Amino acid sequence: MRNVRNVFELAIARRRAVVMTGASSAVARDVTNAVDAHITCDVARALERDGFAVVDAFLDDAVAHALRASLERLAAVTTDDDGGAANASVASPHARDRKYLRPNRTHFTKTDGSARYLFSKPNIYECDLADAETLGETRDDDAYAALWGFYDASSEAFARAFARVAPELRLEPRAEKRVVKAQLNVGGGGCFPWHYDNPGPPSNRAVTAILYLNPQWRDGDGGELVLQPFCAGAARVAPRHNRLAIFYSDRTLHRVMPSTASTRYALTVWLDGNFTTPDGSSTNASVLELNASEAMRDVAATAATLRQSNAQRALSRAVYADEYEQSLVECMSNAPRGMEEMLEAHYEHCRAVKKQPGLKALVDALREHRRQVEANTREKVM
Repeated sequence: MRNVRNVFELAIARRRAVVMTGASSAVARDVTNAVDAHITCDVARALERDGFAVVDAFLDDAVAHALRASLERLAAVTTDDDGGAANASVASPHARDRKYLRPNRTHFTKTDGSARYLFSKPNIYECDLADAETLGETRDDDAYAALWGFYDASSEAFARAFARVAPELRLEPRAEKRVVKAQLNVGGGGCFPWHYDNPGPPSNRAVTAILYLNPQWRDGDGGELVLQPFCAGAARVAPRHNRLAIFYSDRTLHRVMPSTASTRYALTVWLDGNFTTPDGSSTNASVLELNASEAMRDVAATAATLRQSNAQRALSRAVYADEYEQSLVECMSNAPRGMEEMLEAHYEHCRAVKKQPGLKALVDALREHRRQVEANTREKVM
């Protein structure tokens, strides 16, 4: 897939002068202008302070609606029995033969590495826009001009904007170092469990930006993005139309709540960062470089330090054990398989932590600290 991606990106670069005409190039300019206007020092400060930032009215209304229309068309095309394309109604959201948006596939490896699985999260359909084999034929179709304009703009615009306001992120500027995924949640409780977008190597994701395109979304529809800075107050972000949510890929724990809306669309952009230090080591390893006894002396300070570090990934499952378990059940209980394996991996991780007395004591202290914080901090609803 990586080779396919590189070939596709090269082909896009060579053809951009020809392909990016009319509506597509206009959208690319509008998206670039929106990124330059909205990725500001205030956004960078919020990201550093809270681990996330939210921008409303991110795009011009016409561009946002055009993107929504492109995604609806992408979701509506199915493959008929003869292998040709046929238009299906998006109102039949459980179609299993969507041509472009395919059922979610999640790679899962047992804790001991002894087995690797491919599980599917129910009611989630998605596609990587660099999948040339699946989407290449839509490149020259004006019906998808808005989608490809967004994709082309994202190749440089986000990394360039963050380089201006947050150079310490060290985002990679090359197009192949970003991924854009289109996603449709068709309700029925479709959701995602607690996770990090960058759980550790080989991933190098540094920043996640999600653009929601749901003009009909209403309170009670579910599908909110919940962001959980480590041992701090959580934020619940509604997937409102033309809203951009930005957060650290490697150190902002998050999930998607069960959705009951018949359609919930999102475009996700993942931006890779350079995690290599001058001495050649990596800052992308979930390694705890702390003494548990010393960390216990000031638990609040330890929590604050971990909040700014991806080392928190080594402890978050244990610190938020009950929440992880509940989210896995909510996400996978209707899946044909995968829930038992994922739950067992979660339990095994927590057991491994508890086998180390010093680490167990620290986790228990952090769990108590977060309960105190939550008791005195109202969840931020956005």
